[in-house]
Amino acid sequence: MSENITPTGARARKVINMNEPDDVSYWIKKWGISREQLKTAVDYVGNKETRVLDYLRWKGILRF
Repeated sequence: MSENITPTGARARKVINMNEPDDVSYWIKKWGISREQLKTAVDYVGNKETRVLDYLRWKGILRF
């Protein structure tokens, strides 16, 4: 029997939902940032993962 390895939730959508505690936890752990930093980024650029990541890099919060 094969195991389902398809990502679900935040990882599958590439969208950050600030109203879902599991989504928020996933992204702050993934990037090693605070909830406030994530919220500021989402408020500024929207909830798309790539835009938030670009913003965090632009602000010098992330270096990778």
